[in-house]
Amino acid sequence: MGMIKEIDFRTAPRLCSEAQVREGARNLLVNCCEVKRGTELMIVNENGLVDPAVARIIEDEARALGARVHVLWADAIEGPDAVPRTLLAAVAEADVTLLNHLMAAVLRLVPFEGRGLKVMNPLTTWDQLGSEYARIPFQVSAEILKALAPQLAAAGDYQVTCPLGTDLRAPLHPKPAAPAAVDSFTLRTFPLSVTAVYSCLEASGRLAIRWVTPSTIRVMKAKGVILPSPVLATLEQGRMVDFDGEPAAVDALRRYLDTAGAEIRKDGYIVNSWHMGTHPACFTHLRPQDDLFGWILHAHGNPRLAHFHAIGEAPPGEGSIPLLDPTVRFGGKTLWEHGRLLLADDPAFRARIAAYGDPARLLRAEPNIGV
Repeated sequence: MGMIKEIDFRTAPRLCSEAQVREGARNLLVNCCEVKRGTELMIVNENGLVDPAVARIIEDEARALGARVHVLWADAIEGPDAVPRTLLAAVAEADVTLLNHLMAAVLRLVPFEGRGLKVMNPLTTWDQLGSEYARIPFQVSAEILKALAPQLAAAGDYQVTCPLGTDLRAPLHPKPAAPAAVDSFTLRTFPLSVTAVYSCLEASGRLAIRWVTPSTIRVMKAKGVILPSPVLATLEQGRMVDFDGEPAAVDALRRYLDTAGAEIRKDGYIVNSWHMGTHPACFTHLRPQDDLFGWILHAHGNPRLAHFHAIGEAPPGEGSIPLLDPTVRFGGKTLWEHGRLLLADDPAFRARIAAYGDPARLLRAEPNIGV
């Protein structure tokens, strides 16, 4: 059993058409994976996570493009130390590896040989791969990051606020912007949906907490916590030092941070970094109470969510604190306002996106993120 609840694909509803799923698969393969005739493509599917019908469509579309396709099915991996060396060897040899498997997140922490392109695809069910989110040309998500990158890189500080009382500030030490088509963990993700990671180790202020979700790097006994009411944590230089809220909620949060920290021998009270969702079409029908890990996995790329990496000093930590409808300023300039990516309303940017289709469709804000 992995981090996400397994789905009975035989009974799961299918709202999207097969044509839509195939369109999503071609977007994934052509625009993101850059598959063409002669490409050696390794596809790694996770048992229980990937709908076999979706896996067949991806494989069919790859072969139709002329790729030499190899397919592996593998069980969930518990953490960085559990990645099979034989699997790493297979990935290292391919021109392109498509990881329909949560091991993709673990690979950030496991050095291995191989220079081929590696793509993480979390859209592994019928209605995920057939969704508008999956069918919007991959280049749109890259254009969003490309447009944001110079503004983010040039800023000397940031401020994050939210309706529940968050007000967190920290200095930034500018560095060159990352390439637009590679995410902050050097692994391409389909679609691109988050900014680079920004340190919280110099951040102070208050952070509203409603949930702490598991991270993607290991299977833990501590499976996250949904608080009965919001808690405001006071941060000093990236560490939670005090809490305001209903006593039951504060106690539940402290218990979880203590338990999770003890399990992996890290400081549960550190918030090490954060980043913002950037893809307006990112969505999920899951709610936190349905599947806490599955919810944040599929919702975190929407501009309505920031998420803070917690529990341990090294990013991405062992837990995630999602923040709903934030307002985010870099260098004093507001780039997200109450969970809306302001870039999506910019006429010059919309003119650029028109090269890929109707901006009204491609940049439409999807409000459905399960909360």
